[in-house]
Amino acid sequence: MSDLYETLGTCHPKLTRGRVWCRTCGKTQRVDSARCFRDGWPKCCGETMTVDSPGEDAHAAEGGS
Repeated sequence: MSDLYETLGTCHPKLTRGRVWCRTCGKTQRVDSARCFRDGWPKCCGETMTVDSPGEDAHAAEGGS
């Protein structure tokens, strides 16, 4: 089963960089994406942190891809 988490954790560049961000306060944290798929993603300010960097997050909100 751990092979599934490793595969998921490396299937996208945003996951392989191993970093998440808080959309509220801007805090950043290093993560192991495979472990996060297995155990859950970190939370900050009462919300799950995102793999979208602040610049990517703004671009997506404007309708970018």
